[in-house]
Amino acid sequence: MKNRSKAYIRHQRERIIRKKWTILKDVMFRESEYMPERGRLSKGKIHCSCRMCRYEQFHSIPKAKHKAKLKAMEQEIDEYVYFLFCFQRNRNKHVESKN
Repeated sequence: MKNRSKAYIRHQRERIIRKKWTILKDVMFRESEYMPERGRLSKGKIHCSCRMCRYEQFHSIPKAKHKAKLKAMEQEIDEYVYFLFCFQRNRNKHVESKN
């Protein structure tokens, strides 16, 4: 686990509170008197299964780590195909020189 400063932790907590506050206010149309205390919003989940809350999942947008893995696999396949191509070409040259 990485060591995080208190300022970093406070920033992340406030960012999450702001995001959940906006969802409650603008999407679920909660009025100010019915909103929970701001600190409580950092504790649990205040989201729904609507398209706005699950935008990436709804539109099948892959996460960055999945994109990186896919790119690494494609590069590995390309290198292997190139190796096979060069190996086959060298082998053919070797067979032709014997004949």
